[in-house]
Amino acid sequence: MILFISQAVLLGLVLILFTRRFGSYDLYLTLFTAVWVLAVIVIRFIYGVDHVSFYSSDQGTQIVLLNQFIDQGVSLSLDKIIGGRYIVVAPVWLLNRVGFDALLAFKFFQALSLLFTYRVCSDFIRSQGIKIRLWHAILFSGPLFIFLSALGLRDLQIVLCVSYFYLGQVPLLRFVALGVSGLLRPHLTVALIFAWLVGQWLKRHPLKRAPLALIAITVAAFVAGGFGFALGGFFKYENNYVSPKLFTQEAWWRFFANLLGLQFLTFGKDVVRLTATQLLALRLFFVDTFMIPILFIATLLNNKLSFSALRIEVFISFVFFLGLVSQTNFNSSRQNLPFLSIMGVLALLGILQARKLDAEN
Repeated sequence: MILFISQAVLLGLVLILFTRRFGSYDLYLTLFTAVWVLAVIVIRFIYGVDHVSFYSSDQGTQIVLLNQFIDQGVSLSLDKIIGGRYIVVAPVWLLNRVGFDALLAFKFFQALSLLFTYRVCSDFIRSQGIKIRLWHAILFSGPLFIFLSALGLRDLQIVLCVSYFYLGQVPLLRFVALGVSGLLRPHLTVALIFAWLVGQWLKRHPLKRAPLALIAITVAAFVAGGFGFALGGFFKYENNYVSPKLFTQEAWWRFFANLLGLQFLTFGKDVVRLTATQLLALRLFFVDTFMIPILFIATLLNNKLSFSALRIEVFISFVFFLGLVSQTNFNSSRQNLPFLSIMGVLALLGILQARKLDAEN
C-alpha cells in the first residue's frame, strides 16, 4: 500500500507540471490533481487488491489486454491493434516496465486525458473573448469526468480525441485525433465522419423550417446509424445480415432517455443493483450527465447564436452514434460521454451569448 501511495503521489506531481497556464497554476487543474491523487488512493485502500473490480469490469479487461501485449508482443494487424487497444495499452506498458502499478498507470493516462481535454476546451472558450470561471468546467470537465479519471478505462482518451477534432486549433492534429479515435472506438469515428459530410452538405443547403428539418435529420441520422451497425457487423464478422431494430418503442425510448441523460430508466433489474430512486439521486451528484445534453438541446435551434452550424453537426454525430449503440445491449452514461465536452462547450457559449443579446435588447 505504501508503494502504491508513493507512486500515486509521484504521478500527481507529474500532472502538476501540466497545470501551469499563462504564468500561473490553473485553479481547476490544481484542484483536480489533488482530488485524483486522493481518489485513487482511497479506492485502493477500501478495495485492496480487488480495486480492479470497482465500478466497471472493463478495468479488468484492460489488465487482460496489457498481459496479452506483454506475452504475445506487438502485432501489425489492424484488428489486433484496435482489439488489443494498443493506443492505450502501450503507454501503460512503458510505465509498468519501470515499476508502476498497471491499473494506476491506466488511471494516470485517463487523468492526463482529462487535463488536456480541459485545456483544449478552455483555450477555445478563451478564444471567443470569454474569461474562464471555475463553474464553467462543470460543462466540459465536470464530476462525471473526474470520477472516470480515477478508473482504469479508456473513455477520457476518447473524449479528448472528439474534443480536439471539433475544437483543436492545429488542423493536422485534428486529423490525428480522428485517426486515434478510430483505433479506440471505430464506430465513433464513423459517426464523426458521417456528421462532417452532412455538415458540408448543409453549408450549401441551409436548413429551412429548422424545427421540422431537424426532426427529419434526427430520424435519418438515427436510422443511418442503425443500418451502419448492421452493415458493419455483416462485413466485419461475415455473419448473416440482421436488419436493425429502429422503428420500435424500445429503440426510441432509449434514444430520448440518452438525450436527457436518463439512461438508467432503460435498465432492467439484472443490470444494476440500485433502484431508480437511488440512480436519480446519484444523477444529482453527477449533474453533468443530464445538464449538458439538456442545455445543448436548448441552444441547438437558435440560429442567432454563434457556432449554430457546428451545433447541428455535433448533434447529427451524436444521433448517428446513438443509432449505432441502440443496436447493442449496452447503455450507460459512458455511451454519451464522447460528446459531452464538446456539447458542454457549445451550450456554455450559447448561454453566455444569449444572455449578452438579452442584455443588449
